Amino acid sequence: MGNMKGQNLISSKQFNRGLLLKLIATGVCNKRVELAKLTKLSKMTVTNIISEFISQGLVTECEEELTDSCGRNPILLKISEKAPKLMGLLIFRGRIEAVLCDLSMNFIHWESIPFETLTRETLLEYSFQAVDRLLQREKNVLGLGVAVIGPVDVQKGILLNPPRFYGIQNVPLLDLLRQRYGFPVYLDHDNNSAALAEKLFGIGRDLHDFLFMGITANCIGSGIISNGEIYHNHRGVASELGHISIDRSGPKCYCGSRGCLELYAGTESITKKLREATGRPLSYPQFFDLEGDPAAEQILEEMLEDISIALAGVVNLLQPEMIVLGEDCIDWKDRHVARLEELINEKRLALDHQKLLVRKSLLGKEAQLAGAAAILADHVFRGEVSFSRQ
Repeated sequence: MGNMKGQNLISSKQFNRGLLLKLIATGVCNKRVELAKLTKLSKMTVTNIISEFISQGLVTECEEELTDSCGRNPILLKISEKAPKLMGLLIFRGRIEAVLCDLSMNFIHWESIPFETLTRETLLEYSFQAVDRLLQREKNVLGLGVAVIGPVDVQKGILLNPPRFYGIQNVPLLDLLRQRYGFPVYLDHDNNSAALAEKLFGIGRDLHDFLFMGITANCIGSGIISNGEIYHNHRGVASELGHISIDRSGPKCYCGSRGCLELYAGTESITKKLREATGRPLSYPQFFDLEGDPAAEQILEEMLEDISIALAGVVNLLQPEMIVLGEDCIDWKDRHVARLEELINEKRLALDHQKLLVRKSLLGKEAQLAGAAAILADHVFRGEVSFSRQ
């Protein structure tokens, strides 16, 4: 969970409040004594903050645990149903989605607006519609997190020039959303956001370093967690795993390079190859259900080999503890996940006792949408957003 040490200074009250709320919301601690021990805060500081949380309707006390031991059992703490909610907005190719959830990332309601074409004006219109519909259901919100396809300038909150996105460029989403709603709004790349959601609420909670990889029709995206934090460079531009070249003599990519990974392993290209090789008009998930078809197995093996080449290079560079698979990778069977893990470990340089793990996202195909809300949650847990009820 990273550095959980609190700060016993009056000026750090907001930081400590955010830290304790994070530990309760993410399920790391639900007892006062554990909170004090993990954060190194005094028992009195923890007691005072928890009492404040209860009075504000942020946290509630549960029934005592039932045990056979003598004495009084500890009171359990959890996020109250009355606590302010999080909102997330996902801007993706083909759809715009918005989610309303609690501080523990339980989805309460979500909206989805599909489209086949888009303009700058309709992009904003659909985004506003999705958020407005959530606000009609719940007024007590802490703000909005926005996850968008890349490339994106995270620092300035500008959607730059995403490929295959109807020519839409340079949209100052962050400023426009803040101006419209007047509450805290934060923005990041969709795969960064998914990685953050896995760090806070998913399979990455106990990890310090991991890479999230999401595969879709024509894209392979990535988000990096390094030393417990989302990796951002000083310009705020996210990583692009899909544009690692695995063949300098390969086909030309729209990015200008040749042999980019996503040309070989994107969902659309793999499905096309499988249909041509097998003569079966199946969907991407259905092909992973096939067993005993040599043609299909050969193509999937080649796909895993191609992906492992790119990932092995990233692993040698970053030395993560795990690769987390998301989006269409959720359709893979366990044997395909295990095979990718085997291939990467065969290629990595540091063959120590720490085997690199490859696992599916715990949040499944909703990781990006959950990630949008997780952007806001992260700022709340850092003490940067007021918890007071709106």
